[in-house]
Amino acid sequence: MFSLKDNFKFLDDGIDFPFYNDVPKLSTADWAIVLISVILVIITISLLSSHHALKSVMIFLITIIPALYICKRNYGLFFKRIRLKDIKTIILSFLGYILYVMLIATPILALMHYPLAGNGILPIAEQLSPTFIVTIFLQLMGEEFLKIFMLLLIMYAIYKSTGNRDISLFIGIVGSLFVFGMAHYTAYSGRIFQILLIQGLGSIFNLYAYMKTKNVFVSYIVHLMIDFSGFIMSAIQAGVH
Repeated sequence: MFSLKDNFKFLDDGIDFPFYNDVPKLSTADWAIVLISVILVIITISLLSSHHALKSVMIFLITIIPALYICKRNYGLFFKRIRLKDIKTIILSFLGYILYVMLIATPILALMHYPLAGNGILPIAEQLSPTFIVTIFLQLMGEEFLKIFMLLLIMYAIYKSTGNRDISLFIGIVGSLFVFGMAHYTAYSGRIFQILLIQGLGSIFNLYAYMKTKNVFVSYIVHLMIDFSGFIMSAIQAGVH
């Protein structure tokens, strides 16, 4: 029989996820703030999809303020120094994403003859303007907290009723990836399979970086590497043509 027991030992790094098991404890109001933050981010992405700079700043503020607030000045719950062994996690996560997209996601979509949609920000990205670079740095930090907030919210809800960390983590991962993928629905013209395969399931690699280290800086760096590699390739292709 399939069992989740001990299946997540590879994520153990001597530090557990915060909050889901009331260590440290958040009030109902605190959890409500986290949930509202997630909802507002999704609304912002949908309504401001054509206003890149404003959208990026809003996503950053809507997530970073609640994140700092629930830490209650114990910012190490989310933000830690990068350790030498974290560099290995960053590199493996980045390479894992590239291989996944090249060898799994793209071939599956090609076999399905599924029409792909480009991200609406790519024309801006091709220019790699200073404004774009600054705002994308802000937005990607906000996107990391969107995934982390969803993970912790679901873990808290499931752990509260089951007391089982592994089941809570498994459902939290699935829920986090699904919500993050669907948040890109407007940006990728509603191409649902592309969204779920690349933006959804593909984000497991930077979520893994967070889950392994419990450090948002690590997953943030992976996310930056993934997105900027795509932007740079787009700029190179635009230059060639």
